[in-house]
Amino acid sequence: MNQERTNRWRQLLSFHRVGDRQDRAPLDTPDERTEFDKDYDRIVFSSAFRSLHDKTQVFPLSTSDYTRTRLTHSIEASCVGRSLGQLAGRGLLVQDVEVDAPRLGTIVAAACLAHDIGNPPFGHSGEAAIQHWVERSFPRFEPGEKTDARHPFATEAQWQDLARFEGNAQGFRILNRLQSRNRDGGLRYTVATVGAMSKYPTPSVLPGRQRTKKGPISEKKFGFFQDDAQLAREVYRKLGLVEREPYVFSRHPLAFLVEAADDICYAIIDLEDSGKLGLIPMEDVCTLMEEVAELQKNFRPLKDKVDWESRLGRARAGAVFALIQECVTAFAENVKAMEAGSFEESLVSSRPEAGEKLKRITKITQEKGYWNERVLQIEAAGFRTLGGLLDMFAPAVLADTPNREEKKLRQLLPLEFFQRPGPYQEDRDKAIERLNPYERLLCVTDYVSGMTDGFAVELFQRLSGIKLPE
Repeated sequence: MNQERTNRWRQLLSFHRVGDRQDRAPLDTPDERTEFDKDYDRIVFSSAFRSLHDKTQVFPLSTSDYTRTRLTHSIEASCVGRSLGQLAGRGLLVQDVEVDAPRLGTIVAAACLAHDIGNPPFGHSGEAAIQHWVERSFPRFEPGEKTDARHPFATEAQWQDLARFEGNAQGFRILNRLQSRNRDGGLRYTVATVGAMSKYPTPSVLPGRQRTKKGPISEKKFGFFQDDAQLAREVYRKLGLVEREPYVFSRHPLAFLVEAADDICYAIIDLEDSGKLGLIPMEDVCTLMEEVAELQKNFRPLKDKVDWESRLGRARAGAVFALIQECVTAFAENVKAMEAGSFEESLVSSRPEAGEKLKRITKITQEKGYWNERVLQIEAAGFRTLGGLLDMFAPAVLADTPNREEKKLRQLLPLEFFQRPGPYQEDRDKAIERLNPYERLLCVTDYVSGMTDGFAVELFQRLSGIKLPE
């Protein structure tokens, strides 16, 4: 056994729970669940996870019962992630690293379930809508400016948090702050699961440099807000992730597997949805998937005298299996560099042939599916919806002396969104007053980004007078 690497993985697979101030032994339970099984169950039973049933994956407010939502996408990614984790664990055993392979599978599966939990309504278009609203409403932060309702940010990083609003950072916040918000650590997931779902363990502003597309993959986006920075730092240090600069960490090795599961599912499954909706010819869909499946030499497509559903099912299963094998191979080849924090490439792209095939699929899906007229119309409406809701609620919360309309809007915001760990504050205005302007604005984005697509549209119509409550 390689004792040094085994010890490293014991730290990476720590079952220490976020917000817990002392190390504890795992509790014995009659059903023999591991601490990571509990993480999986906590995610499934959380209200934030349930809301994904009405959040856009690719096709917003779809009239088809077949089309995937963020919920079904997350479940499918979790299945792929479990396979990736278990196979990667077996690969570590071959390298003489003592790990429990099924445990890795559970961690990756749990992280995949939660990887999109922070996405706002209307998917990436919703992120862009929040970013646009902040840039339109508040000028860029300049040092020395007074913090008030007109400019609620005390630092550039606070401004960047929302001007570059990021669903990954919101996901970290939901798991560790907003669920069970009366205590430190929220639902208190294990640090291993949180580390595995943290694809971008960095803040919105990098020390002394700009974020670029050609930079390290772990810095492509950011993974936590300033309001959550101390908590994030505690988690990543507990895992022993390399801290390259203050608050800038390397990825957890299992985060590469979570990313791979997401890459596989969104490429293959979004292509399938586009075919089912008639946006891409089914012959093209099956052919593209079969080309990926042929990465495994023994794949045999169904083409003669079969229905589309049967051919598609074989092609999809073959493509997913082939990509899992490719990514597990890439993980085994690069895991030592991941442990050292020096690997900065997605597993799919590190396999040139597989990466090129997925790029082609993504390009076709974007052109014929993502940029479909109906999708673009609804995404444009989503801009107006989220921007309109922020226009209403943000001034009401930022005002020190709210007017009559703002007082009514405050009453519509759930009191729970203004709570912090510690004594529960029953007076809404006092709960708001104890927060600084940046924290108040985060409460509003917490509320709006947590909405489902349908609820956001319904609420905006009602508050705009377009549609009155029944």
